[in-house]
Amino acid sequence: MINDAFKTRYRKDVKIERLKNEFYRENGKLITDSIFLIEGHLYHIEVQSSPDKTMSIRMFEYGVEIALEQARKDKDYLHVKLPESAVIYLRHNDDTPDVLKVEVSAPNGKSLIYESKVIKLQDYTKDAIFRKKLLLLLPFYIMRYENEIDEIERDSARRAKFKKECESVIEKLWKVLEENGEPELYPDLVGYILNIIDYMLRTKKNARKEMSEMGGKILETFSEKKAREGKKELTAAMKDIVNGVKPAELRKKYNSETIKMAKDSIKLVKTTA
Repeated sequence: MINDAFKTRYRKDVKIERLKNEFYRENGKLITDSIFLIEGHLYHIEVQSSPDKTMSIRMFEYGVEIALEQARKDKDYLHVKLPESAVIYLRHNDDTPDVLKVEVSAPNGKSLIYESKVIKLQDYTKDAIFRKKLLLLLPFYIMRYENEIDEIERDSARRAKFKKECESVIEKLWKVLEENGEPELYPDLVGYILNIIDYMLRTKKNARKEMSEMGGKILETFSEKKAREGKKELTAAMKDIVNGVKPAELRKKYNSETIKMAKDSIKLVKTTA
């Protein structure tokens, strides 16, 4: 998300330091969503469900607090650097700006314009989310159908189309995660998607029933797939141990739990032979 929001080109393995997001004032506590430090650069991202008229000043307030927290004193000078900031709107309207701006005027006549980028999630197509690998946005992508929920509940054809769209998103998610070597992220991401769907359909009996059945089948299929893969890996590890593959090579191919299970299985086979 950082690369897409701020037009940077950080590598996937770049070190990202999450900074504290709570600041204490005399009139209470100020809490932000996410603050990151990457290669010496500060980034701040807020997530909002809908446009908020106070968001410009809030982003400036957050930016000042973040800058003061990271301030550096040099003799009589206090050096503060405002973070690059962005707000993600899950929903937006025609009046939502592309940039939030606050102009600060100093007594010497100089001024500073602090800008926060606006990311409108509803402008992201499904293909764009997958192409840019912004997979954490997929649960919110489904939210674009929330204004069609009444029609989905009434019309079985429309319901089938919505179901097919959700299934295609989840199917492609699995494919992309497997290609990226990150299949362990699948249950959580699918869980988020199903939770969003369930919330949107919370008052819609027919649609909720059908989508709940779909979610159950998807998670059941995933569990069965992981069980098959685990059994296949265990068999391969047992074969390597029997064939005398060295421990160092085994550790490169399998995790410690799989190796232990393989050794225990071999012992069990020998004792029952």
